[in-house]
Amino acid sequence: MNKKITKEEAKELILNNRSRIFSVLFTKKDGSKRQMNARLDVKKDIKGLGLKYNPSDFNYIIAFDMAKKNYRTINVNTLEKLRLNKKEYNIKI
Repeated sequence: MNKKITKEEAKELILNNRSRIFSVLFTKKDGSKRQMNARLDVKKDIKGLGLKYNPSDFNYIIAFDMAKKNYRTINVNTLEKLRLNKKEYNIKI
């Protein structure tokens, strides 16, 4: 059975997950869905330039997509499902 949690609870779980792999399902800016296996704290290919904005201002999380081998932005506002530590969560709308 999947537990229902809020978007803020999901964000906290992801941020406190450290560098372990997790899965998310969310809606991208163009309206399509993205299923992604990701990790935080990946330092690969970082050039030191940084972002031109603060992701937390928009309720975004920057994560490393394990399949695409690149960084992606997770929009917490459109998060639907989260799976980490062998537990699945549905996000309350």
